[in-house]
Amino acid sequence: MLPLTFASISLLTISALLYAQTVLADNTFAGCYSDDGVTFVTQLGTGGGEGSPANAAECSTTCGSSDYTYAAWRASDGACFCSNNFPTGPQMTSGQDYSGTCTTSSDFSVRVVTTSFNLLECTDSVSYDNDGFMPFVVVNPQDCFNNCRGAYIGTFIEAPQNGYYTCQCAADKLDSIGNEVTCSPSSYFIFYHTAAAKASGLSRRKSLPTDIVSQRYTQYCPSGLTACRIQGQEESYECLNTSTELESCGGCMFGQYGNTTSDAGEDCTTIGAALGASTCIRDVKRLAIEGNCK
Repeated sequence: MLPLTFASISLLTISALLYAQTVLADNTFAGCYSDDGVTFVTQLGTGGGEGSPANAAECSTTCGSSDYTYAAWRASDGACFCSNNFPTGPQMTSGQDYSGTCTTSSDFSVRVVTTSFNLLECTDSVSYDNDGFMPFVVVNPQDCFNNCRGAYIGTFIEAPQNGYYTCQCAADKLDSIGNEVTCSPSSYFIFYHTAAAKASGLSRRKSLPTDIVSQRYTQYCPSGLTACRIQGQEESYECLNTSTELESCGGCMFGQYGNTTSDAGEDCTTIGAALGASTCIRDVKRLAIEGNCK
């Protein structure tokens, strides 16, 4: 398969649309999600009533006008929800296509309200150029976009090991992409900057040495959390705060994922600490009961 470059995207896929697009790619589809009862609770319209959004695009505009980051459209009853939070990976479901139509009409079609990125398509595989960028973990697509703002392309996929997402930037091209598929938990979302965004300087790449770029993006968990191996599951990990985690106090009990020289933590429950009644404080392996360290 031919390499995917910014130029080829522009010429082969979106040349007919460039004149109609603004620099900011409002209403960018980011996946279909089931209702977790927590993320999307602020409703700003339903049922196509007077003044209510009539479709996903209008829902996104409505949420944007109220300074929300994400919009969720439910086709089954025409309900529009807004949030500054994003659902976790396990809530993602399948869509019929990459335009944002969900297979199950009661699921949410979730959009990023404002970004300089557009969604190209969803694919079953991606290979990257050796451009210094490494995959890293994010909790939402906006984090991915913010970190890839100096690149032309950003990819986004659920990370089943930890329930978050894996993002990777591409400086100006992808080596190749696989087959186009419906957007689902196992597919790669490929986002790109338009020629307009490129010309405006929104996606201007910052000059960073390759080693600095690599260090910046080599990350398995969101900031403040450590990727801790799960006992008996060699390729799986969970993101923990080892400064406060009672069962992995001061470090990972079974080793840190991707780090063979990390310090081992301690399970405070094995020395008499009770869950809910004790805490691990600031990486100090000690037992705190009723505010007194013992």
